Amino acid sequence: MRIGIIGGGKVGSCLGEKFGKAGLLLGITAATPRESAALSRRFGTAYTDNEALLQKADLVLLTVPDRLIAPVAAELAQDSEPYALKEKCVLHCSGSLGLDVLQPLAEKGASVGSLHPLQSFAGGATDLTGVYMAVDGDEKAESAACELAAFLGGRPFHVPAAERAAYHAAACFCSNYAVTTAYLAQQLMSRWTGSEEKAWQALLPLFNGTADNLRKATCAQAALTGPIARGDAATVAAHLKALPKNFRAAYRILGLSAAAMALANGTIDARSAEELTELLRQEVEDA
Repeated sequence: MRIGIIGGGKVGSCLGEKFGKAGLLLGITAATPRESAALSRRFGTAYTDNEALLQKADLVLLTVPDRLIAPVAAELAQDSEPYALKEKCVLHCSGSLGLDVLQPLAEKGASVGSLHPLQSFAGGATDLTGVYMAVDGDEKAESAACELAAFLGGRPFHVPAAERAAYHAAACFCSNYAVTTAYLAQQLMSRWTGSEEKAWQALLPLFNGTADNLRKATCAQAALTGPIARGDAATVAAHLKALPKNFRAAYRILGLSAAAMALANGTIDARSAEELTELLRQEVEDA
């Protein structure tokens, strides 16, 4: 299979490196000719552009930002004759988008689908072994997506187009909002450490310990600890009173979910859950 990649960012470069090492990478392009030339030198492929790459490759991955997938697909389709893409397969790598963004290519005969590794790409080499990868598409495209996932060491699973936004929201909770809550903790902790950098160093062992507990758990809720897991309403009330006003809304919303989790875990009873829920829904007057 000759693979082309349109989009040389973090995801495209990571996949390009893996396919390049296996001799499968035909070419990779970026937003400008200069960037595309740099990528061709980096990966040892011939310089190309998007249209030529689509014509020569068996399968093309669109790893451009979500907002650019539809325009890029439309441009590729516009430059192609009707049914000229009949033997081609095009997959986008967005977690949130369905297949409608690739419809112009499907109308020109291409098989279209998606492949989204459920992983955070922070730049550099990213190990995809064991990573679940959401796939979708017509019969040929989904089969190709599953084949690529297996090649990468991943675990393909089907997420239909109508549910992609909800699927991506789940990923955001796990990754983006984990970073957000860590940032909130860092801001608070910096009052006593003197800087946000030192605050994060102080919190990092706790964060790593929590991550280790999550790794050992069969389900995330099993790793819940802390005052809500113990039904300690007095401590929660003290937190709410001590917190700066702009932190309270996030604490309440997360606390309500934690209370429901603790009840489901059986670490608190219904009465304690009700007490915590009522407390977390109350407004707290500023001291």
